[in-house]
Amino acid sequence: MTLDFTIKTETAVASFSLNGGCITSYAIKKERAYDILRPYQQENAATFSPLNSASFPLIPYSNRIKHGKFTFDSQSYQLALNFADHPHSIHGISWQKLWQVKEQNESQIVLELNYAAKNSKSGDWPFDFHAIQTFSLRGTDLTQEISVTNTSNRPTPIGLGMHPYFPKRKNTRLKANVPNVWMTEPTCLPTKLVKCPEHWDLRESLLVEALECDNQFEPWDGKAQIYWPEDNIKVDLSASTNLNRLIVYAPKDEDYFCVEPTSHITDALNPESKGMSLEETGIHVLAPQETYQGWMKFKVNAEI
Repeated sequence: MTLDFTIKTETAVASFSLNGGCITSYAIKKERAYDILRPYQQENAATFSPLNSASFPLIPYSNRIKHGKFTFDSQSYQLALNFADHPHSIHGISWQKLWQVKEQNESQIVLELNYAAKNSKSGDWPFDFHAIQTFSLRGTDLTQEISVTNTSNRPTPIGLGMHPYFPKRKNTRLKANVPNVWMTEPTCLPTKLVKCPEHWDLRESLLVEALECDNQFEPWDGKAQIYWPEDNIKVDLSASTNLNRLIVYAPKDEDYFCVEPTSHITDALNPESKGMSLEETGIHVLAPQETYQGWMKFKVNAEI
């Protein structure tokens, strides 16, 4: 793997790739290294894929934009369909860009991305921005902070999210205080918000292998817990108050699951389809040179 950087403490280590600004591993040091996030899954030595990483950033929006089309400030845009043969644009653009190291010391690394929009027909994101990710280890705990500044000369819509992958070990459990869930159509676009059915009521600390979902839950109070009972290790996942929605992706027959803090609903840039205003979807409109921020933290409870 190329462009790999590491930070560490006496009890934890994390590594990163500039390809997509990804976390490629995060483990605590017990009798042996114990992965808190799924480490990078190498499939092709010649090709790096953020989708195989431990986590990647969702900037300037999370999840899907229907057919890559949206209208903002009375102007219509067509984004590239950036996810193989998937019919929608997905996860923003920062995960498909090359980041740079801004600062680094033993236990902290700061990555940055200066993005300049191409012409309106390129299919790329049409607004300039400057993004900074700061990753800090303190003991066994990892914090990720993201800030995005609008470097365009016009207002720009911004959303944030993170996409961490956790190992699905035997009897893994997930708990989060989220009363409602968005039901979806076959391509994962939201259709209606309903009270969580019993098999998806995360307030009850559910068995991950039985979840089988790819849905967004809300409102979220910014606190979730992942528990690996066979190893008696818990991770408290927390996030800033503006990341008040949670996407849970728990695919059947895979050895991982995702718990993704996000600031807005899926397909938020098409609010009229949900009978909502842009503000109600969670999208934030930044004035020129204005900055939007969010953070996520993993707090590990384990005997080291």
